[in-house]
Amino acid sequence: MKSTGPLLYHGFPLLVIVFPFIWVAMAGNDRMLKGEAGIVENATVIFLVIAIGYCISSLVLAKRQDLSAYPRAWLVLLILGAAYFALEEISYGQHMFGWGTADTWKELNDQDETNLHNVHAMFDQVPRALLTFGILVGGVILPLYWKFRGIERDESDRFYWQWPTAECVTIGLLVILIRPILSIVDTDIINAGETKENLFALFIMLYCISLHSRLRLRGETGANEDPG
Repeated sequence: MKSTGPLLYHGFPLLVIVFPFIWVAMAGNDRMLKGEAGIVENATVIFLVIAIGYCISSLVLAKRQDLSAYPRAWLVLLILGAAYFALEEISYGQHMFGWGTADTWKELNDQDETNLHNVHAMFDQVPRALLTFGILVGGVILPLYWKFRGIERDESDRFYWQWPTAECVTIGLLVILIRPILSIVDTDIINAGETKENLFALFIMLYCISLHSRLRLRGETGANEDPG
């Protein structure tokens, strides 16, 4: 599939990276950028909500085109994963509605929030590591390998719909390289943890948009035959 929307897939991720510097240059401070109510955290949730919307639309397209259960099950998993990510980011509404944290939960949660990712590494570091590895392999290495080797993939590959395409390489590289870059660049404008989560969410969003575009193109070209 030919790349579409270069500004979206390649320009927008770069804009997200430089946006904090532009903000500070214009506002003179970073007060509205960081923290639970900051622009970066809110943008993370917005990216995930958009991703969920595209996945729901993709489910409709997949059903209309009578795709096999594999891509449809994958879309359901994407929706559940993005919803979990978004709900964890807002502590299931605590940051929006300002409710307190029960004393029993405070003993478990190291930031006194009603979420799971501050309870144990299994809900935080482990998913981060798995997602980073998945993006490295599936979002960067394999798309570049297929592109430079001139390998054309089609629906005969059972996981054709699941694999990210070259559209996701730019955001994938940023996800992988953001911490090494910030370890070299001496700046306190960007919070490494918040930015990494933001880029995770942006990757998910762009991946879901790309998948939706592929399904829509399939429908427009009348490629309704599903090899399974």
